[in-house]
Parts: sequence; structure tokens; C-alpha cells
Amino acid sequence: MKDKKVQNILVYTDFTEVGEKSVQWAIHLAKNFKRSIHLIHVINENTYNYFSKNNTKEEVKQALYSYSETIKKDHKIECDFYTEEGCTCTIINSEAERRDAFLIVLGTHGKNDPQYLSGSSVVKIIRKSRIPYFVVQKNTTVPGLNKNIVVPMSFRKEMKEKTGWVTYFAKNLLTGIDIIYKKNDDTGLRNNILFAGRFFEKFNLIYKEYEQELSRENIDKIALSYAFEHRCMMMVILTTKSETLWNKLFGFPETSTISNNKGIPVLCINPKKDLYIPCI
Repeated sequence: MKDKKVQNILVYTDFTEVGEKSVQWAIHLAKNFKRSIHLIHVINENTYNYFSKNNTKEEVKQALYSYSETIKKDHKIECDFYTEEGCTCTIINSEAERRDAFLIVLGTHGKNDPQYLSGSSVVKIIRKSRIPYFVVQKNTTVPGLNKNIVVPMSFRKEMKEKTGWVTYFAKNLLTGIDIIYKKNDDTGLRNNILFAGRFFEKFNLIYKEYEQELSRENIDKIALSYAFEHRCMMMVILTTKSETLWNKLFGFPETSTISNNKGIPVLCINPKKDLYIPCI
């Protein structure tokens, strides 16, 4: 079954090196997914590092226009753009919904960067979105090589949502899949692994299971180390489902994974009932 309409990929650029890396990956994904690109920039104090304060919005529009024309010409991808002044968190998500984007790409500037989008601030944005985020870092490698997708697996029932997105990425990017899980007899975990395996086999995807020894370390962190060691292309995680007092005081566990210093891109999926999974 094919999509009834072609939804685009929204990519946020802040005109930094990180923003450029986000656009590079958006182009790569758009080519393989046969999607269009929607560039967006939210005007804030950081914008004045690159544009004048007197005519900011028009200068940003011109920069985004030039960017989009280059993408059209050099990569044969349909591309438009949008800019607005205000709250980055609100504008990115609202524009993604308005444009009916199926994926949002953006970059982080470290775990707690006080000026640009940090890992902690990106997590807050992601948690308010129905649409998955593909997050890159400054030291993320240039896309293009067909490396495996790493899937940390646990007993959470929402793992089935993750399986659908992994299938879509692997099928279109022509990659293998590495399932990473801790050694455990938990029935929920085994069921999730079996479900994922059968689902991948249905679409003739190549996957392998890698059991890890029990430890106190979060499975996402274990998978991140694996992804770096084996030079994998990306990893896929589920965000924390419900916010607790601990999260309010100390943050969310996925923050360090999303803003990892290893440069591994991370596809972040919110475990929500209305989550859209593209036709595969």
C-alpha cells in the first residue's frame, strides 16, 4: 500500500554547523523516502549573530530561499521554507502539524548548551510532538553509507510502535537491523523481540539479535556504545512515557542519548496512541 499523499520532512536550521548537518541528513532522508523538504528557522537572539537587527526577517527569508533553491537544483528535491519570531518549541511543532510533516530533523548543541538548542531543551520539544524527531549532533558523520540501525529493546509494550518506524527506515535506507537487549527472562521482552523479528522478516529485512549482560546501565546507553563501536548509522529510542517528579528535578534519561558526544543520530518516538506510522 502506498501513502495517499506525500508528506514532507521538516528540518530546522539555525544557520550554524549543526544546522547545516541537519539539512544534509534531511536531504539524504528525503531522497531515500521520496519526500519533499520544508526548511524552518525560528528568529531569536541567536539569529542576530548572522543577520542584522534592522531587517532580520527579510534577510532570513532570503537566506532560506537561497537554501531551498540550491536543494531543488542540486538534489532535485521539492523544498519550501518558513520563518517566524517566537518560541522555538512551540513554532517547530505547530508548523510540523500545519504542514502535516511525517518527520522532523534538527540538531543539538551539546547536553546543556546555554545559548543554542541543547539536549535538555530538545527533549522538551520532542515530548510535545506527535511526530517523531530525527536528531543529529555537530560531530555526526555525513550521511550516505549503508550502516545498520540499532534498536534497543525492552519489555515496554510501546516497542511495537518503534518496530514500525525501524521497518520503514531500514526498508527505504537499505540497512540491516541490530536488536540490542539485556539478558533477561522477562516475558514482555521476549514477546517484543519475537514480534519485531517476525515483522522484519515480513518485509525481508536482515536483522540480528545481540544479548548484553545484565547491568545497571540503561539499555539505550548500552545500545549507544554498541552503535559507536560498530559504526552504525543511527539508533531508535522511545521517550519516557510519563513525567515524574524525578524527571522534573533531574531531567529525562534520554537527554544524554539524544545529545550524545559520539555523533550517533537518534530517531526519537513518543509512545502515544495517536502516533502515525507511515505505510510500509
